[in-house]
Amino acid sequence: MKSFYMIDDRSFDTSGMPWIQDFTEGVVELDQCAACGVSRRYTRGDMCASLMERKGTQWPDLIGTGYMVGLFVASKSFLQALLSSGVRVEVGGRVAINPRVPKRLSLEDAPEYYWVDGEKHLAAKMDYEASGFVGTEYCAACGARSFDIAASKVTSYVFEYDATSGLDLFTTDMNPRVFFCTERVLECCREHRPKNVAIRPLEEGPFAKSVKFW
Repeated sequence: MKSFYMIDDRSFDTSGMPWIQDFTEGVVELDQCAACGVSRRYTRGDMCASLMERKGTQWPDLIGTGYMVGLFVASKSFLQALLSSGVRVEVGGRVAINPRVPKRLSLEDAPEYYWVDGEKHLAAKMDYEASGFVGTEYCAACGARSFDIAASKVTSYVFEYDATSGLDLFTTDMNPRVFFCTERVLECCREHRPKNVAIRPLEEGPFAKSVKFW
């Protein structure tokens, strides 16, 4: 039986990490859905990111994205490490950094960043009821999902993983920007020790502490 983990950045637990507060290129905003009223944002091709002006003293391998929470923006070296470990990665485009960076960061030292296309990493179907979501609804017109925030008590994510997908870094039908992974990704991180990456045991819930590999 495979072990699953949540994977994201650990910017709030690690000092000196920069934070993307906006994208000036590469984000497509759609009008409100006539059926459910939800406005949606999509990433497309190469992007340009603006960093929070006063946050950051070192360049990470996985950079936090406040504007589009969960968008997987990783350094070229981290992605190469994943590929060398046999982890399939589908890149959506490059992420350039706006020249106005925090004073203690040098743009010349910045790694090449790319965003991973979560739509192409879909490999699991979420069991919303077993996960603790209440009143989950699906909009047939635009695909947006909603649930009763007050009534829901999510203590873990329960999903049906498609082993035939061959994906060790993957998303679910819940959200293409929320990433999960298998033990293979954890072993890669143990070997290469990428900066600012958190891998949290799935069974311990959304707020679990990261497995320490650094």
